[in-house]
Amino acid sequence: MVDLNPERVGDYFAGEGTVETWWTPDTGPLAFHYDAEVAALDDYLSIDPAWQVLDIGTGRGRFGLHFARSGCSVVGVDANAGMLEAAAEGARQLGVSDRFKLIRGRAEDLGQIEDGAYDLVLCMELFDHLPDAGLVIREMASKLSPSGVLAFTYVPGASLYGAIGNVYRWIQTRRGAGEGLISRTYALNEVERLLAEAGLRLDRYWGVGLLCASAQTRLFLENPLMRAATAVARAESRIRPYHSSPLLARHAAHVVGLARRA
Repeated sequence: MVDLNPERVGDYFAGEGTVETWWTPDTGPLAFHYDAEVAALDDYLSIDPAWQVLDIGTGRGRFGLHFARSGCSVVGVDANAGMLEAAAEGARQLGVSDRFKLIRGRAEDLGQIEDGAYDLVLCMELFDHLPDAGLVIREMASKLSPSGVLAFTYVPGASLYGAIGNVYRWIQTRRGAGEGLISRTYALNEVERLLAEAGLRLDRYWGVGLLCASAQTRLFLENPLMRAATAVARAESRIRPYHSSPLLARHAAHVVGLARRA
């Protein structure tokens, strides 16, 4: 585990020419991995077009646009202006601009968002980059309607991908470069504790990419070893896009979870 520097992480993700240069989950070599996260939500959420959806860290709008296409009214929040522009363009291309509102803001401060108004709050691919996940979870919990659902992902340290990342972070810390780190991993019991502190309980969870060694496009290297590793992960995704077994799920590259009010 590492502690992330709030200023460093905040400046990086809000800065021009940073995350938008590498975060391309729709078109990158691991798009199939992120498609599986969408599939898990589709299979276990009975999507109602009347839903009000809040997408925190919307990025290019991958998840928010998915729900907007299903008829939901979506508010996407992101700190990066370039990402918001990409999300707005995606909404225009899909013809859903009228129900996909975008706001520039930080996950740690959702004061401009109405409390208790959202049937679904999304926090996908964001936990790993939060210096204070507990604060953000409390902020998101306050936006849920009484019957609302929080959908999120995190990288477990027990996964192959998480373990490789933690070795890298350990090396960087030993080299004195720990201040530059922008991601971390979690244990399942830590996530459950953070949810409980916000008045939420983990309802169910699934794992995506048990054999995935690299789930970040920016870390994808064009060499035979990485191409082979990706081919293995792609083959797994064809056979089983996500794992429902708790044991397998918490050892996958990403855990997809649903939480509700306790």
